[in-house]
Amino acid sequence: MSRWQDHANALVAELTRRDVLAPGWREAFAATPRHVFVPHFYDDDNERVSADTPEGLAAVYADESLVTQIAEHPGGGFCWPTSSSTRPSLMAQMLTLLDVDSGMRVLEIGTGTGFNAALLCHRLGDANVTSIDIDTMLVETARARLAGLGHRPFLAAGDGALGVPVRAPYSRIIATAAVATIPPAWISQLVHGGRIVADVRGELASALLVADKTTPSSVRGRFHDTPGHFMWLRSRADHPLRDGTDPDTSFDFTQPTQTTSDIPADAFDERELRFLLQLAVPGLGPISKNLPDGGEGIFLHTETDCSWVQYRPGTDKATVTYGGPRALWPAIEDAWQRWNRWQLPSIRRFGMTAYDDGRHHIWLDHDQSVILTGEPVA
Repeated sequence: MSRWQDHANALVAELTRRDVLAPGWREAFAATPRHVFVPHFYDDDNERVSADTPEGLAAVYADESLVTQIAEHPGGGFCWPTSSSTRPSLMAQMLTLLDVDSGMRVLEIGTGTGFNAALLCHRLGDANVTSIDIDTMLVETARARLAGLGHRPFLAAGDGALGVPVRAPYSRIIATAAVATIPPAWISQLVHGGRIVADVRGELASALLVADKTTPSSVRGRFHDTPGHFMWLRSRADHPLRDGTDPDTSFDFTQPTQTTSDIPADAFDERELRFLLQLAVPGLGPISKNLPDGGEGIFLHTETDCSWVQYRPGTDKATVTYGGPRALWPAIEDAWQRWNRWQLPSIRRFGMTAYDDGRHHIWLDHDQSVILTGEPVA
């Protein structure tokens, strides 16, 4: 038995022991050589590591996500990961949630290395697998690696948000690139009763959504308490960031509004609250523990219009200053109050209904209890 097969069998045994790999996927994971799709990866220092060495091969078959492509930011000065091979246990969980059956047609959003497409081909057959990626080079590299193993699924280069209409309809759609909501094209290209498994996230938190098509124009489902933390579904292959542009950071600190708050500083570390905040305040950027003036506190902002909040903890109350085009702090405070009123709900209590016209509803506990409404993006 080859070294890679030993490693693959050990990985399957580990995932089975942890009860994250369903029986129907064990043969696919054992028979698909991950190192063919990840012949090298990049470590935390952006140093290239080859799978040709014993240490590199062992790392490829470890239960870790591996960065497989980096690109220099257009502004220069640093590199940004633009493709990766998903942690096997997370991929196993998503494939289990996908709940496939023989003969089902599956669309994968985010071809990447091609490893997941190979797993799908092994389980469902090449003719039932379609995969798309924004990066033409990734698609062609994956095509060659898949062909080397005898797999010839339908691969396309393009905007994953648009799906692949020429191959529709699909019984299942699985996204290995993150989205803020379900793109309308995915809903349109899904059969009635079909399922979407995707990582829905913002800049603060991430959770897998499992949504089924319950009407001709909508999908509905619950969030799972499993973060995906996938790279964003990108609109441009030549830019590593989400929208193909750098976020605006031109904050206007003139004419601020000041108030006080009872919200404790450590509340902003709570994953569940962060998840609700990004749903309630679209465009909310990463939370910083450093204020712009170097003082101690928390800085929140929106990437869409540069509205901002400076939160400075105090002995009894925090001092809050906010400004910009919209009143950001009242929206954050409202989300905090609702989160407490709902008794600090876990992510599993939230769900989403998304429509093929771009609207979406966020609900709590059941789909008749809508708490937030999102409008189509212009």
